[in-house]
Amino acid sequence: MHNTIDPSQRWLVTGATGQLGGHLVRRLLAATDPPRVFAWTGRKPAARIDGAECSHIDLTDVAAIGAAIDAARPTHILHVAAMTAVGDAFSNPELARRINVDATARIMAAAREIGARVAFSSTDMVFSGDAAPYRESDAVQPLSVYGRTKALAEEAVVSGGGLVLRIPLLYGLAADGRATTFANQLTALRGGGELKLFTDEFRTPLWVEDAARIMIALASSATTGVRHVAGPQRLSRAELVAAAAQAIGATHAKLLPISRLEIPAAEPRPADLSLDDALLRGERPDLGRTTFSVAARSFAAKIG
Repeated sequence: MHNTIDPSQRWLVTGATGQLGGHLVRRLLAATDPPRVFAWTGRKPAARIDGAECSHIDLTDVAAIGAAIDAARPTHILHVAAMTAVGDAFSNPELARRINVDATARIMAAAREIGARVAFSSTDMVFSGDAAPYRESDAVQPLSVYGRTKALAEEAVVSGGGLVLRIPLLYGLAADGRATTFANQLTALRGGGELKLFTDEFRTPLWVEDAARIMIALASSATTGVRHVAGPQRLSRAELVAAAAQAIGATHAKLLPISRLEIPAAEPRPADLSLDDALLRGERPDLGRTTFSVAARSFAAKIG
């Protein structure tokens, strides 16, 4: 967990209580000599995180965003806050645009004014799923409102000289122990509950702790533009959860394989969003990825 970061730096993490944001804050604070950490949370009043300076910031309020950045004057900004639920973005596209696009553009503008470095978490859902594995040079073609807002946000970050990290489906436990989709699946597995899982929807799942480690390392570098950060294995959702069941010894789990086409959806579900991250692996061979079997030993131990 321990890592070296210049203690004179000032790091701002948006979405600090989210799945990825929580691990980013935790890793920054676990540095040998921690920097000053500002944590923006979506909760009101702001969540309390020991060691971090927490604030509730409404991402639809661009004036508040600018004022908060000007007050904190961070050297580094890890922007991971977003409207991430695909269904919510479809139901309220205007709000999704304000949170995912307009807020990102305002963060970039404020960062340029003070010379802060920005690393932004994007998604594999900027692609259509018809031509995997995807490289950074492949044209985006999102099938959902959510994917389109993230693609637009990427443009704002790249044009402003920031770093875009396209991150796939994350798995693992939240830093604060709160329930996530994956944690809920583990609970269902242990209880012998029934889970319907797609056999024909593929991703390159990434352990959330790897995502945090790699994002901080790249934010600390001079890398700009777009980079893919993929897990080491291409897996369907059914394969991922079946591996989790085996890892935690859930021998009585009821896993029902289904097709993504069997469940009605307002927007198409991409078939294969696997990412090719050969570019980043070539540039930073020191930033390895953890295989699912190794990561599983960690979360299996934590849930007992």
